[in-house]
Amino acid sequence: MKPHRLRGLASEYAFASQYYEMIDDEKDSLISPTLDTGWDFMVSSNKKRVQVKRHTPSDKKYNPYNLDLRRKRNKGTGNYTGEEFDYLAIHDTEDDNFIITHVSNLMRDTKMKQSVGIRSLPNDGFEALK
Repeated sequence: MKPHRLRGLASEYAFASQYYEMIDDEKDSLISPTLDTGWDFMVSSNKKRVQVKRHTPSDKKYNPYNLDLRRKRNKGTGNYTGEEFDYLAIHDTEDDNFIITHVSNLMRDTKMKQSVGIRSLPNDGFEALK
């Protein structure tokens, strides 16, 4: 497995760990899909789907806090449409925290943006997933 994929898995596990620290009831457990369906976790009690992305600021002088939202691994499936998940959880590795935002904040009219500045997104926090 390539290093970038391992780091992505580390962010997914970090998300799950922080989420499980917050919940009190087993009915709120996270479900993982068996196939890559465009989301990484689903809250079992309310069916909210979460896609986890890792963001490490780049060395670029222009907008190092920009997150590319396009699919890279499964190019045959096309880019995200906004229907695949309900919330995006961005692991900001610089601050080691998560920015959790609703998919509506990633849309331009009816299309998903291809990139977004993570510092400009509203952070709904883990509470939004309950």
